[in-house]
Amino acid sequence: MRPRLLPEAEAELLAAMLYYENCRDGLGQEFYKQVADAMATIAQDPLRHPTFEGRRLTSKFRRTALKRFPYIIVYELREDETLIVAVAHSARQPGYWEERET
Repeated sequence: MRPRLLPEAEAELLAAMLYYENCRDGLGQEFYKQVADAMATIAQDPLRHPTFEGRRLTSKFRRTALKRFPYIIVYELREDETLIVAVAHSARQPGYWEERET
């Protein structure tokens, strides 16, 4: 089952794609491909990736890092779906997405 993105995560994805595309033609598409590949890996084996630990974070969130870009995909396993909560730059404050309506 393909993971579903929260609207905020989709907005982060689009903003990063535009940023990278403005840096160099085609780089935004490379970024998107990395995210799509990560999401495919999540869909195949969602328990493969570690839980996201932090000061207030619970283990219900998991994460995977992109290989080329400084971004992580944060997701939550649910009974009936896998929800992408954030496409987060690794330099952002951890857990900023914690209060998002899931």
